[in-house]
Amino acid sequence: MLKGKKVKSNDGKDVGEIKEVAENFLRLEKGTVKKDKFWIPKYVADAYDGKTLWLLINEDEIFGKYHHGSESPPAGEQYTSDFKAFKSTPYGQKAAYGPDSDENVRVVEDYKNIRDLK
Repeated sequence: MLKGKKVKSNDGKDVGEIKEVAENFLRLEKGTVKKDKFWIPKYVADAYDGKTLWLLINEDEIFGKYHHGSESPPAGEQYTSDFKAFKSTPYGQKAAYGPDSDENVRVVEDYKNIRDLK
């Protein structure tokens, strides 16, 4: 359902398009000629509004932590340790986590995040 959809950070920046969905990660690509490739963990996904998947983190964090460029997702041990660390951050404390990471993404019609609050 999410393959080919746009992804935006919590600060409203376009961070790419979903190219692949793995067990715990989404592979994003951004750019036309020189593509930036990311494997972002599913736990950073906040909501899906029918067109765009919105993330809990900002663009700087995505480029700083998840810019891998490889064709395969990071190892499972990396996911587990990163997830534990993320749950203690302000972003991670906002989200509710169920046993299935695919069910953690809210489906919404009118997505509101920090960029909409003025």
